[in-house]
Amino acid sequence: MSQDRSVSVIIPVHNGADFIGTALQSLERQVEDRERMQVVVIDDGSTDGTGDIVREHADRLGELTVVRNEDARSVGSARIQGLEAANRDYIAFLDADDWMAPGRLEHLMRRCEELDVDFLRTDHVRAFENGQPRELHRAPDGRRDMPIRTRDAILPASSASMVDYPFPWAGIFHRRLVDDGRLAYDEGLHSFEDRVAIWRLALTDSTFAVVDAPWIVYRREVTTSLTQVFDDRQLAFIAGFGLVRDLVRADDDRLLFEPKMIRQFLAIAAHHVSRQHGMHIATRRQLRSAITDFARTLDVEPLRDQWEAIGMTRRAQLGSAILPALKEKASA
Repeated sequence: MSQDRSVSVIIPVHNGADFIGTALQSLERQVEDRERMQVVVIDDGSTDGTGDIVREHADRLGELTVVRNEDARSVGSARIQGLEAANRDYIAFLDADDWMAPGRLEHLMRRCEELDVDFLRTDHVRAFENGQPRELHRAPDGRRDMPIRTRDAILPASSASMVDYPFPWAGIFHRRLVDDGRLAYDEGLHSFEDRVAIWRLALTDSTFAVVDAPWIVYRREVTTSLTQVFDDRQLAFIAGFGLVRDLVRADDDRLLFEPKMIRQFLAIAAHHVSRQHGMHIATRRQLRSAITDFARTLDVEPLRDQWEAIGMTRRAQLGSAILPALKEKASA
């Protein structure tokens, strides 16, 4: 690897004082020369002293760039700000409650150059706050150490593929993807922002590889995580799928990829409906109404095909939301 290659690590954070110290400590042993690493922290309206903890690590992190939002904007907006502030050859992401094993970023930069690809994907380890044993979660594509076209890793519709692995921190990206707009985020999404970005990247003529690397550890069941809240921020997946739908429809291979998008929508909608017991009754109604309205925007044949393919459990969860849209389309 060229010894002058460097990396920007983007960390969006809102009230992350309990964990961000561990995340920052894990960056201290990532590259042989710390001057080859820029750490970009987007402090998105934190009120718990997160910024003070970040500044305490300044002399151990090479170049530290802190972008402060007085009021919280969104994770999607914070990722945009991070990409705008990043100035190195490679882009890596790290959530404030996760951490990396030593040497991970050095390894990924080297492998990206050796394989001559636009970005890399890796497995990750899940650590649970409830004391459950850690789990290894593998990237869905079993091909390792070989260049793959992103468009060749979207299908099949019926099982997990790389667009079902939307974790930006599970890999590294060459900054040319940012410069030419292939890696880009959307303003205002409080969740689902990564899945839209991964779909956008997948539909380009980019190349990637799945490689083994020192671990990145993803902390699960954190009570302050957006995955653990039950308010209307969870409905961002509907707006996110609207963006994905439009990206797919604009593609020359729309008919090939549309079933995958619809199958993914049904699976994620069923997941949210399965969690509705924790939501306020008004949010539950809003969720089902939003699912129905989105289903009305989909083409009837692939929607019907994927509805029949998702299985009895998900059909039972989604019946009152999807069947009205299917009936309307059948009678139109």
